[in-house]
Amino acid sequence: MRFPRIASCLVCVAFAAPLFAGILSTLHLEAKTVQVFDNYVSQFDKNVRTAFEQNGRMWIDGGGSCCMRGGAFGSGKPVVEARENTEVQGGSIHHFSGAIHVHGGSIADVRQIMQDYPNYPRYFKPDIAKGAGSLNPDSTPADEHYAVQLNIVEATLWMSVAYDSAYDTHYRQLDPGRWESVSVSKSIKEWRDPKDVSKGYYPEGEDHGFLWRTNTYWFVRENNGGVDLELDSMTLSRPVPTGFGWWGTKRTHDAVDNMLRDMKIAIDALHAKS
Repeated sequence: MRFPRIASCLVCVAFAAPLFAGILSTLHLEAKTVQVFDNYVSQFDKNVRTAFEQNGRMWIDGGGSCCMRGGAFGSGKPVVEARENTEVQGGSIHHFSGAIHVHGGSIADVRQIMQDYPNYPRYFKPDIAKGAGSLNPDSTPADEHYAVQLNIVEATLWMSVAYDSAYDTHYRQLDPGRWESVSVSKSIKEWRDPKDVSKGYYPEGEDHGFLWRTNTYWFVRENNGGVDLELDSMTLSRPVPTGFGWWGTKRTHDAVDNMLRDMKIAIDALHAKS
């Protein structure tokens, strides 16, 4: 996932917020805030994910601004747009959709990269410091179910923030030409000191609140001599501090844009070796 640039596949996300960790107090994550986020995700599953699973429809098929910006999508460049940037009681939700066409790519390429967890630090540098994943016993060839662990680092000139995170991830082959990845965060723990892990974590839900939850979706279909990729990243964070409205929007926008670019680079590198 710039995180959560993956996480999704992750996980996907990813944040300018760490710049302010030193001047922001820790916050308590309320159960009602999580419920609002879960309700938002449920609506996305119903309205967007189900449409792709049933008929292969993607956001880009609607035309409009996403496909008219100088032919960005058709020329293999990412197009990213906001879906939701809103304050909710006790937090904020940020959701961006992005799409890119990778000429010559295939579902098999995307699957190989997404499941190559030890190489996430190479694919998605510099945000992923370590990746690991294991198949769950209920996995099938049509629904590969992984337990995923990602160590995420966001470093700046001023400070750094790091997370130890875990995800429940499904890779589903819907038909020979369509595939999806759904990754849901199960645990996101902020290290008290990224440079000294012996100090342990902040209690979950009692941290700086830069990243409380994240859901990451990849929708993939083979088309026009390559693959169309759609990436949706949804995050739940603390309320945006006054004067820093750009924080949540920019971090999620950049996470989606960068992860699409990273995926294209990784696919191109696979073909360069063959």
